[in-house]
Amino acid sequence: MGKMSIEIREEVLKWPNSFYDRGKKEGIEEGIEQGERKAKEQFARKLLQKGMGHAEISELTGLSDKEIIKLEDQNG
Repeated sequence: MGKMSIEIREEVLKWPNSFYDRGKKEGIEEGIEQGERKAKEQFARKLLQKGMGHAEISELTGLSDKEIIKLEDQNG
């Protein structure tokens, strides 16, 4: 690094932080998506318990019929 200009050296030193920041942002986004998914599934389970049909649950939650059937099977 001794032969690099100061500008290039400073830019290179920023790289690890940018990778860290990007990874942190992606992790937060993934956590939000998982939380939203769990909330949808929880809501769908309640609707199933109330006897609502798959089409209506799918419309309200955005879950597919296959996903709703899976939830239904898990609840026994």
